[in-house]
Order: sequence, then C-alpha cells, then structure tokens
Amino acid sequence: MTRDNFIGFGCSATSLLKDQFRINTFSVEEYCKRIDHGLLPTALHCDFSVRQRMIYWLFWRAYTMKIVIADFEKFFGVPLKKAFGAELTIARLTGMIIEKNGVLELTDKGAFYFHYYESFYTLAYIDKMWGLLRHEAFPRSMKL
Repeated sequence: MTRDNFIGFGCSATSLLKDQFRINTFSVEEYCKRIDHGLLPTALHCDFSVRQRMIYWLFWRAYTMKIVIADFEKFFGVPLKKAFGAELTIARLTGMIIEKNGVLELTDKGAFYFHYYESFYTLAYIDKMWGLLRHEAFPRSMKL
C-alpha cells in the first residue's frame, strides 16, 4: 500500500485512487455476477477529503520508516511542512522523527508508537471491514 494510487482486480482486491478507497466484494459468485453485467464489484468505498487523503498517504509511508518530503508535494501540490507543520514539529520535539537530506525518518521511538497505534487502526477498521465483507457481499455501509 505504499503506492500513491493503484487498481486491484479480483475478489477482495482494493483500489486506492486520488480521492477514494474501494474494496471489492469477497464473494466469488457475486463478483462474477457483477462483472458479467458490466458493473463494478465494489462492496465498500470511502471518499476522502484532501486532508484525509494526506493522512492516509502519510500513514502508509510510515510503514517504510522513511517519508521523502518532496514526494508529498509532488503528489498533493502542497509542501508537507505547510500541511502538517505543527504535527511535524511535535513529532520532532518528542523524538519520534528526524530529518536527514529531505527525508523524515521514524526513530526507534517513533516506530514503536506508530506500530502500537497502527494496531488499533487495524482492529477498528480493517478487521471490522473484513468481518463484515465475509458475511455480506454488498453491505449498505460500515460504521466504525
């Protein structure tokens, strides 16, 4: 998920677009029916605000333990420090990140807390989504 955008094909595949995230149905039968009728097999989708998309981008980049500052501006058209200056200052002052040659690196402390809180995200969002989609091919919605 460290690509800026991607399109997934097949059951349970995900697609990440500039302004939304989509996940296909987990049901092979329902997936095939949709494809046969020329319909998208999307079971759930999330429309992002620009700020949400920026946070999502940063979240997945943190998995690599390095965030190239210029990549953010290239993708969003706004400098990272303009969009998240206060947050980056706090992260730097608390020893979560360091900056080297235009790259933000998570320190050991930053990596620990990132993965600690990421587990809450996984339980609250991904596990709930997968659980719902295992039982319902096309749910109307999902609330966290």
